[in-house]
Amino acid sequence: AALKNQKAVYLITDTYNGKLYVGSATSDNGMLLQRWSNYVENGHGGNKELITLVKEKGFDYVQKHFQYSILENYNAKIDDHVVLKREAWWNDTLHSRQFGYNAN
Repeated sequence: AALKNQKAVYLITDTYNGKLYVGSATSDNGMLLQRWSNYVENGHGGNKELITLVKEKGFDYVQKHFQYSILENYNAKIDDHVVLKREAWWNDTLHSRQFGYNAN
């Protein structure tokens, strides 16, 4: 129930190849429980690079090799722009655009 009302910046690690994906959960795209439920359902959560990965390697690959972590969590009252700014910072810091699964 707590995740249902949490905004967050999260990290998905591909434990097979070390690639990273940084994502965010906001009121605009679904709070943390909703976002992670999307990944459980389809393996990609609607993300461009992850959709390609699931098509190429299959949903089983994601289930076997993806690890989910919370980098920062926030209560529902924090402005979405703060969360999105922190997501961008983590993308830059972890180089998940250059060497991972972030396309944006």
